[in-house]
Amino acid sequence: MPLRIHLYRDFAVCFSDHHQSSMHAHQALQLTVGLDGDYTIELEQEDGTLPTQRTGFACIAPQQKHRIIAQDAHLGYLYVDTNPTAFARWRKAGGAVVAPDDTIVDGLRRILSRPDIDKEAVRAIGQRWCEHSLPGLLSVKPTDPRIRRALEIVDADLIGALNYSELAKQVHLSPSRFAGLFREQTGLPVRNYVLWQRLVYVFDAWSAAIRSRPRRITPAFPIARI
Repeated sequence: MPLRIHLYRDFAVCFSDHHQSSMHAHQALQLTVGLDGDYTIELEQEDGTLPTQRTGFACIAPQQKHRIIAQDAHLGYLYVDTNPTAFARWRKAGGAVVAPDDTIVDGLRRILSRPDIDKEAVRAIGQRWCEHSLPGLLSVKPTDPRIRRALEIVDADLIGALNYSELAKQVHLSPSRFAGLFREQTGLPVRNYVLWQRLVYVFDAWSAAIRSRPRRITPAFPIARI
């Protein structure tokens, strides 16, 4: 079951114990490390098979089916905000997944043992894990300059009401062509991308408010717009 979740703009650091998931897949890339022993994983292969193995570390690609069983181990997870297209391009360019080193694993154990640890300390460990295990992945951007520009427009004004037709117009595409190209380049429909970025924004702002004003919190984001 999940113990802790630390959510940031490009990644999330999570922990669990007595984990037993059903077979599933998701958009984010997932790295999983055993913090006090190996665990069992079923991971879909290119030929469609789902072999079972015991391991201390696994990389689960975006949309790759998997199931984890860890009845007697604490697990640390790094979920990276990428997509199948970006991950495939990274791998084709020579990108290779590297298991976390001892200092990263020790850092994860410290986080797990300290419920009150500072959010920025967790961010630093997550950032180091991402850079160590997935060097250069987060720098992979959409190849189409119009979609790169659309992402810049959205990210610059997450609070503003989004007009998809106007956004398509700003990057010189028809709404239907824009919708298809956006999904092809990012792996997500426009609406889902915006919703996710807004949720991360709200979570980050809320966490900052809790740290600075623990007894008086006023959201800086109009929640109804999510």
